[in-house]
Amino acid sequence: MSQPGWYPDPYGTGSLRWWDGRNWTERLNPEPDRPPRLPPRQQQRREPAREEPATTYAAPHAQPTWDRAPSVPALDVTVRGMHLYADDTVIAYGNGSLTWPRVEWVAYWAAERPAGSGHAGTQWIFQAGRFPFRGGPRVEVVIEPDAVPGRDAEPETVWGRLIQLCQEHAEQRLVAELAQRVRAGESVDVAYGLTVHPGGVRGNRVSLSWSSISGATVDRGRVWIQQASSSSPILYVPQQNPNAVLIPALLARLKG
Repeated sequence: MSQPGWYPDPYGTGSLRWWDGRNWTERLNPEPDRPPRLPPRQQQRREPAREEPATTYAAPHAQPTWDRAPSVPALDVTVRGMHLYADDTVIAYGNGSLTWPRVEWVAYWAAERPAGSGHAGTQWIFQAGRFPFRGGPRVEVVIEPDAVPGRDAEPETVWGRLIQLCQEHAEQRLVAELAQRVRAGESVDVAYGLTVHPGGVRGNRVSLSWSSISGATVDRGRVWIQQASSSSPILYVPQQNPNAVLIPALLARLKG
C-alpha cells in the first residue's frame, strides 16, 4: 500500500485511518467522541455509551503492585483449545512463548462486536511481543465467551489475570526503560503517533510541554492526555497500540 488515502483502521477503532504513503497517522474519519469533561478533582458520573457498530472498552487497569512482592498466582488454562500458561517468568500460548524480560511491548483491550456481524459478543484481547514497530515474535490471546472451559475460568477473569501478571513482571521494567531513555535526551515513539521527549509530548500536530500536562487516563478504549489548564483532553492514542497502556505511568514518572 503506497498511495496516501483513507483505509480501514488496522488498530480496530471502527473508523478510517489516514495512510500518508509511509506511515499510519492519528487522523481518523469519522473522529471519535471525546470522553466526558472532568471537573477539577472530581469525576462526573458517566453517561451510558451510545450504540455504535463496534465499541471498544478500556481494560480494567488495576493499580500495578510494583511496590510489593508479586501476588498473582500462575495461570494455567485452555483457551480456544490451546494451552495458555503464564507465571512470574513466562507467558506461553499455543506455539508461542516469551519470557517477561524479553517483552518490549504490551497491549490489552476489550471489544464488543456488532450483532449483525455474525460473531456478536465480547472479545478480550491480550498481546505481548518484541520490536513494537517492526514486527517480530509475539504472543496474542483472544478470549471469547465460552472459549475457556470450566466454571472457575471466566473469560474476563483469565484476561484480568494476564494483565496483572504483565503489570507485575513487564510493565514496571518497560516504563523505567522508556523514562530512562527520555531523561537521557532521546525522543521515544510510544503507541504509534505519540512521541515522548525531554520537553514533553507531541502527536497529531499537537505539542505539549511537561508543565502543561496534568496526566493521562484510559477511557473507552483510548488513552487520553490531559492538559493542566483544561478539563477536556486534546490528545489521544488508541488503547490497542503497542505500549499505549504504559502512557499514564510513563508520564507520571517523567513529571514526578
